[in-house]
Amino acid sequence: MRITRCLLWILLPGTHLCAAQPHTPALNTWLRAAAVHAPTGTLDAGRIAAQLADARVVGLGEATHGQHEAFDLKRRLTMALIREHGFRTVAYEASASQARACNDYIQGRSADRAAAMRGFGMLIWDIEENAALLDDLRAWNATAAAADRVRFIGFDAQDGGTVAARIGELVADTALAGRVHALVERHGMATQQLFQGDRAAFDALSAEIDAVERDLAQASITPGADRHELRLRGQELRAFITMYGTPGGRDREMAELLLAQLGPDERCVAWAHNAHVQRSALGYLGVEDPAMGGHLATALKQDYYALGFAFGSGGFQANAPDSTGRWGFKRYHHSAPATGSLEAELAATGLGDLFVDLRSAPADSSLQRWLHTGHGHRWWGGYQVPDDCDERTRDAAQLMPMVPADDFDGLVFLLRTTPAVPTDRSRIIPPPR
Repeated sequence: MRITRCLLWILLPGTHLCAAQPHTPALNTWLRAAAVHAPTGTLDAGRIAAQLADARVVGLGEATHGQHEAFDLKRRLTMALIREHGFRTVAYEASASQARACNDYIQGRSADRAAAMRGFGMLIWDIEENAALLDDLRAWNATAAAADRVRFIGFDAQDGGTVAARIGELVADTALAGRVHALVERHGMATQQLFQGDRAAFDALSAEIDAVERDLAQASITPGADRHELRLRGQELRAFITMYGTPGGRDREMAELLLAQLGPDERCVAWAHNAHVQRSALGYLGVEDPAMGGHLATALKQDYYALGFAFGSGGFQANAPDSTGRWGFKRYHHSAPATGSLEAELAATGLGDLFVDLRSAPADSSLQRWLHTGHGHRWWGGYQVPDDCDERTRDAAQLMPMVPADDFDGLVFLLRTTPAVPTDRSRIIPPPR
């Protein structure tokens, strides 16, 4: 059984921001002087990439998992960092074992694009924008010198079945492989009991993984297998079994899985939701545990760059069941942002889409106060989006706050958005008549 948690917009109990604030003149002056800006959908990815290029790991966020403009810009930014600035790894919020299929495709070891798309793991990622990313990476690798070829990795651990199957291919000890499969089979019920307040089965599994991981380190491997990969799969297995033991466990494990796959000088672009790439705590969970980006910032210091995204109005999509219970893509729409919100302040500049490097903000006191104050903003995850999402987000004082300069190193604002495009358009759920 697979346990998956996805991000969704929430209000923390008792969350209230300051009353709606007037537009900050210093913000307008700074953005007009320093921001990269353009009409909707035409931001210059090359100019933005040049401002990210000194980092070793760039975390590319998103305010929802389902907007075309965000994914298109992230793809163009990724390719600019590869072409112009020597980045050679693309990491994705996808289970590490499954993402091997994406890497096989871009390396030219497989021509099966559909299998490569399944490597993203979750339905929400099965979109044309991700397919375009893989095609671009494959085209780059087809002509690149060996030292310049790009690889694709996953850093999540939500698919225990695939990691167990891969461990079974790597180890010669069939009994040990069977123990791994048994752990994965018991994980679903143990995690459900954990969510209900009973930790006994979960803690027992966590103790067993210690012994399994020790045995994997000593196990004989099959001919042609890579012991380094076996160690990585053992770490992924541990993450799958234990990551929901604490509120911030998944983000901690994602950061550790990412770092474990990078060489000391390797430069990487990491795709995930804003709430994962941010440098700060997991506020949407109401805890002080760091987000993945917080762990990366601790490890890499200024070599980690977190790029957050916000949007003004328009469409996006998330997964939902249709009238028959089959999961597909449901479309949603937001009207103009709420007065006093982060998005309303950025839209009021009249600059359209924009990017600004928050690290380079001047010392102006009113600007710094704005950058270090929480501003309500809209964001959604992969599913459980309410049909009345626009009405629910009309009061900026009730939205989750973003503290721009504390959460991120740079910020992208997209004035208008449209839904991403599923590779199988038959899975778009038609609106009710």
